[in-house]
Amino acid sequence: MLTLPTSVALWAVLATHPGAAVSNSLTEPGPDAALERIQEAALTKTVQELVGLGARMGGTASGDRAAIYLATQFLHAGLDVRVFSDPLQWSHEEIAFGVTAYGPNESFDLDHAWPYGYSPTKSGRVPLSLDVAPGVAALRERQDRRRVAEDKQADVILIDGNTTLDGSWPRINHLRAGNTETAPVFGINQAEGARLRAGLAAGEAWEIDYHVVSTIQRAAPKTVEARIAAAPGAQPGFLLFCAHGDSDAGGPGANDNGSGVAIVLEIARAWQAAIDAGELPPPVREVRFAVWGSEIASTGAYLKDLIARGETILGVINYDQAGFGTGAEQLNIEPDDLPANQALVLSLVGLLKDKQGADGFPERWATNKSLGGTDSYVFSSSKLFKDQGLPAVTVFTSAWDKPEEHPRTKDMPGESWSERDLVNVDYDNFYHSAGDTPENTTDREPWNMGWCARVGLAGGLRWLSAMQ
Repeated sequence: MLTLPTSVALWAVLATHPGAAVSNSLTEPGPDAALERIQEAALTKTVQELVGLGARMGGTASGDRAAIYLATQFLHAGLDVRVFSDPLQWSHEEIAFGVTAYGPNESFDLDHAWPYGYSPTKSGRVPLSLDVAPGVAALRERQDRRRVAEDKQADVILIDGNTTLDGSWPRINHLRAGNTETAPVFGINQAEGARLRAGLAAGEAWEIDYHVVSTIQRAAPKTVEARIAAAPGAQPGFLLFCAHGDSDAGGPGANDNGSGVAIVLEIARAWQAAIDAGELPPPVREVRFAVWGSEIASTGAYLKDLIARGETILGVINYDQAGFGTGAEQLNIEPDDLPANQALVLSLVGLLKDKQGADGFPERWATNKSLGGTDSYVFSSSKLFKDQGLPAVTVFTSAWDKPEEHPRTKDMPGESWSERDLVNVDYDNFYHSAGDTPENTTDREPWNMGWCARVGLAGGLRWLSAMQ
């Protein structure tokens, strides 16, 4: 572990990455004054800057750049910061890539092409074919993991049937971890694929010029943790706000999960600034903020170390896909079907009811059952959290890549706008795709991140106040 205030190099970086300024409060000291420090402009800027650093996958150069960026921002906000090197794991980063198609009478760049994770470094110009064969660019509808041996024969593979629901962006899959032997694979969108297929169907000879430069290695993701000290004489234990810092799929990762990272950072900034301005007293328990170097894996390493050190954790509020929703305007809290979570869920619901109609808070919200697939479940599924009945929830505005409804948990709120036995969960059309950019997601609905940050800050204050 590196304790960052002792790092001269990081302080040099700090001078070139000033944090976003926050406005002066217009209300009396207290929680409302602190909430006014949550700024949508700062949230969107953070996502834009994170995406500008790269995909930020754990154990990669862009992941390390993101860790330095975040540590710098936390330091600038006045928090105590630490950076942890997580256990070694396979990592991949596609540093440079491109695909151009050449036909008899025209050529065009495949602007939406994106390499699958663990595509090895390779380049060339080869004929396009619908067959997988040596020395060709094979155009296929889907990736078939059972045909790995066959895939080695092609120079490059283009996949045009694995796209967002609207067909506009390729989704990004992963090849085998540590892969260096199979051909590189590019996802392309439906329009690009249709254009190429039409040319081949007309008997035209097409060639594909491609290149990908990638790094595939075992490396240590970097997790960044920041702390707000508790009031003097406070009991041990801390509340944790967290989000995974990698893009997960290897794409731009704006909503998944630049949004979550921006929210965690903004809560920390606002909370510490309010304390420094005398608007809030120091919290009755320590508050920590963590951005995981790699989703799930880094979270598990952190929890294991926490248990080994004998530290006391009080609960977790996690953020994932919290900056955009394709089909609805709502905020969700999950899971509400774990008994250990229900007091915290109901506390957050109470806050949402109190703030319903207020500026900066959602009109519609819902609580839903366990859906899995995010970092709060690392905590809630652990023996520690089960034995001690500790809560770990996720706050989000979309989940997965298609609209879903799930059975309402018995005796839990469900939808704020209905008494149905089902609960709506919004989706993100750009989930795990090359289209998960700020322009498509967080720039379009910055209030989503504002909702989530204010609910987290106000909800954390309310929940901790009950421990006095």
